[in-house]
Amino acid sequence: MRSKLTYANVASTIALFLALTGGVVYAASKIGTKDIQRQAVTEKKIAPGAVKNGKLAAGSVSTEKLADAAVGNDQVKNDSIQPGKLSFPVFYVATPAGGSQPVTSGQDPYPLSNGQWTQRKDAVNVVFGSGTATLAYDGSGSGSCQVFFDIRVDGQQVGGGQLQTSSTTPEQVTQQIGAAPGAGPTQATERTLTVQVGSNGDCEAGSTIDSTRFQVLNFG
Repeated sequence: MRSKLTYANVASTIALFLALTGGVVYAASKIGTKDIQRQAVTEKKIAPGAVKNGKLAAGSVSTEKLADAAVGNDQVKNDSIQPGKLSFPVFYVATPAGGSQPVTSGQDPYPLSNGQWTQRKDAVNVVFGSGTATLAYDGSGSGSCQVFFDIRVDGQQVGGGQLQTSSTTPEQVTQQIGAAPGAGPTQATERTLTVQVGSNGDCEAGSTIDSTRFQVLNFG
């Protein structure tokens, strides 16, 4: 082997090594964006996860670049889209609620929690709700036990509802109650929801309002 280990052999081996290694490194260092043909790098040539946020130029991904349904609920962070960013904001501004209270023959205030909110300028607010009561009819002339709800915003009546039963034994009754919308204010306004309750006087002693729940929905 020593007789064949000549300068020419060694030089040719080194040249081959450089051609297969160092030459590639040299070529890679000399390849710029101008040397890559248009559309030469296809989707299959990009390794998974190779393109990260830091590699994207500001504003490079526009709405036209997004596939249909590409951004769903899972891709949107919680609270990342605020109501003010919507072209026509629709959201709940308050969730008033009330608890147990005896039914009387008079009209009584019915306390609510979370009954205050701010109505936005020009926004329309609608009050939806429901009430649940355990009622029994006392058998007198009207034919049923009736409980009335008077819904007020800032002291003005805006709606209401009614729960009733003709059963002479206690019966739990649930009914929808709510308020009609009004015109939006010319400036942001603090609002307070209150409720008055009463009956027709034909409810058995022990009849109670069990609970109420309201939702104030903002439009605009």
